[in-house]
Amino acid sequence: MSNKRCLLPFLVLLALVLPNFISSSHAADGGQASPKEKVENVVGFKLGGYFPQSSDLENFDIGGHGEASVGWNLSQYFGIGAAIGMFQTSNTTNVVNISIDQTVRSTYLILNANLMIPVGAFVPYVEGGGGFYLTDIKESSSIASNSKDDAPFGYHAGAGLNWYFTKDYYIGLGGRYIWVETNDPDISLDGLLVDVNLGIRF
Repeated sequence: MSNKRCLLPFLVLLALVLPNFISSSHAADGGQASPKEKVENVVGFKLGGYFPQSSDLENFDIGGHGEASVGWNLSQYFGIGAAIGMFQTSNTTNVVNISIDQTVRSTYLILNANLMIPVGAFVPYVEGGGGFYLTDIKESSSIASNSKDDAPFGYHAGAGLNWYFTKDYYIGLGGRYIWVETNDPDISLDGLLVDVNLGIRF
């Protein structure tokens, strides 16, 4: 089994955060997970990796991923937001002594909804949503190069755990699975995004 496939249980593990661990944990000085009694603004950043899972990208490398987001906690249990981000992966093949470099880069704009269960300074969450993925697919060699662009609509679902180490600042770990398929060429970008989360609410 591919090592990339072994990452599929990651989302399940994050969603099933051990209750005993959370309940026995205490907030850091000033830490408090539950939002104030008002709509709160949230600005967040993610940095991590993209793990391709589709057969179309079977031999592609683990790539990088980054995201910036804005959101609104409508209550301590539910929030909505929007995010812009980018991920990419690459592969090199050799055909008749010719090296061909393949790169897939996708910049996306998504809408997102979160369900949260604050416990002390810890906030486990699940998320879901969708958006557009502006994708550039390139192939280049010493003989020729080719590039195609597409902007398909895709979906995602994920889970994670944030820790408010102060009243308004958090750090955490999250995972998100995406379902995206380009039309020309027909390539599935399905994969797992695994990130460190950093953010602030105000």
